[in-house]
Amino acid sequence: MRRLLACVAGAVVLLASTAALACGAPFGNGVEVDPHQDIIVVWKDNVETYVFQPIFCGTATDFGLILPVPALLTQSPALSDQQAFTTVAALSEPEKVQVTQHNSIGCAGGSAAGGKSGTIDNGTSVVASGRVGFLEWKQLKAETVASFTDWLTANGYPYTSAASSVFSYYVGKGWYFLAFRISQEAVTGGGTICRALGPVAFSFPTTVPVVPSAMASAGATAGSSQRFSWRIFGITRGDTQLGFSGGSYGDNMLWYSGAITAADVPPLAGLGEAGDRLTRLTLAFYAGTTTDVALGLNTPQDYRGKEYITVVDDSACSVATGVRSSHDCAPVLFGLALAGLVGWRRWRRARSST
Repeated sequence: MRRLLACVAGAVVLLASTAALACGAPFGNGVEVDPHQDIIVVWKDNVETYVFQPIFCGTATDFGLILPVPALLTQSPALSDQQAFTTVAALSEPEKVQVTQHNSIGCAGGSAAGGKSGTIDNGTSVVASGRVGFLEWKQLKAETVASFTDWLTANGYPYTSAASSVFSYYVGKGWYFLAFRISQEAVTGGGTICRALGPVAFSFPTTVPVVPSAMASAGATAGSSQRFSWRIFGITRGDTQLGFSGGSYGDNMLWYSGAITAADVPPLAGLGEAGDRLTRLTLAFYAGTTTDVALGLNTPQDYRGKEYITVVDDSACSVATGVRSSHDCAPVLFGLALAGLVGWRRWRRARSST
């Protein structure tokens, strides 16, 4: 693999070198991922359907990504509908609150409120494989980190030394790995392309919802302080809602929770039903994180977060209500009084001299 640029949601892209293109984050030696990603997690009856949006720009022969999953797939990767992402984002949009910041000459400035804004050698087995769109995929089971990295090397997935601790985390938990790459039959000649490869959806059993957030660190440069911010859209039965284990903390926040109506169902592409609960979470973490952010199931409660938008008011001596304040305008009045006093004294001197 010689060159690559890819923007991938919910996965780590592994490759050799690249140049930056307009589609998003560049990947190469040091392997980075787009820090802003959207993922849909549908969890019902101990089965999770995970939907992510890989986007690729570059030479087709160079594309590859690895995604950990906790169990054998119960539904193979299949194409989903982009409209589902558009719909969940629109339904869960935070309430916009305008805050005016006064920034005028001679008047006191106001303050703005803040907001949340097959078998392989060395102990690695291919347990399933297939094709989705023009992506080929394989599900792997690795007994050791060494056997997994040997498989990556043998199959053209370069990785950095910083990735070993993350691989160890998932191998130690007994997880599987999904390996994706572009089918060379679908893109003849290995030409250069720039397009979305999904959304891609697949399912697996799990007693609690999971998002493999730590895998993003496998693509970060050693010592990097890069901050990742993912939007997780959860869909569950109406008697529970997706949340964080132990509640929200730090920059991990709940932004929305509400019931899905019958009118919302068609554009969700089979991911939700009337009466299901939709939640929107912000999952934030830094490169170097070697454990997944823990998700949980909470008691359902309707909620919509607020997003504060600051508007700067540059008009002289104005306040949010449009009424002038004697305190805010005191410096201006003092200046006018001083100018008047100087003028009066000059007038007196001129009169005395005549």
